[in-house]
Amino acid sequence: MEYTTRQSIARELCERLARLAGAPLVVGGMLAPETPLTDFDPLELLVVADSTVQYTQQSFMLQGIPVTIHTIGLAALESLLREPDLRWPQWLCWLDLLQPLVGNADRVQDWLAQARTVPEPAFYRSILPYLPQLVFPRYSELRAAAVRREEQVGMLLVPTILTEMYTALCLINRCWPTRRLAAGLGESFAFSLQPRDWPSLAMALIAARELEEIGRLAGTLVGNYWQLLIRCGLNIEHHQTAASAPLSLR
Repeated sequence: MEYTTRQSIARELCERLARLAGAPLVVGGMLAPETPLTDFDPLELLVVADSTVQYTQQSFMLQGIPVTIHTIGLAALESLLREPDLRWPQWLCWLDLLQPLVGNADRVQDWLAQARTVPEPAFYRSILPYLPQLVFPRYSELRAAAVRREEQVGMLLVPTILTEMYTALCLINRCWPTRRLAAGLGESFAFSLQPRDWPSLAMALIAARELEEIGRLAGTLVGNYWQLLIRCGLNIEHHQTAASAPLSLR
């Protein structure tokens, strides 16, 4: 599918969404595809909608390619910019890749600028409660797989561990991928804040085929990551009793 055809389809889909909702979109368009463009690249759209309208993410096949429409309400987006969580790198990446086709295109640069102005202490306070969700659960699964001698399980966990580490490093460095997450792992090798030996450990994990080696490399990486968190003042608490665990209904 040619680039101009993709643009035309994306514009038509955005306009249809606006008509269905009975309200104009704040901004909508397609995400810049990987280059060089091929006939197999999926078509992705990003829509920022008026917060009074409820949208869901939609996916379907069109002319032989997968189409995905990522949607977010204006209030939810502005809240994410003020108080980042684990979604922050992905949504900022999509905003950065957005080629607006309908709505107010100037808003996109305003949002990106707003994301850059959140002070580091406030940013870190916001992400700290979410960091235990990244890397550590998958590493525990890997250790369990090693005990059970489940070699295939261990190998399948490696891409997830590396992807979650990449997300964590984007948050720690307060930056977002400039390419889609799967294609941008190498960007993190140049981050100013990274675990010791991150590039070499990541590449070694990708190449590893023995469960024992995977466990050893992952253990070293997670230990180095833990030291990075301490250096950055991102102190993840360890709780010894259920009574001390921080529960919340929010």
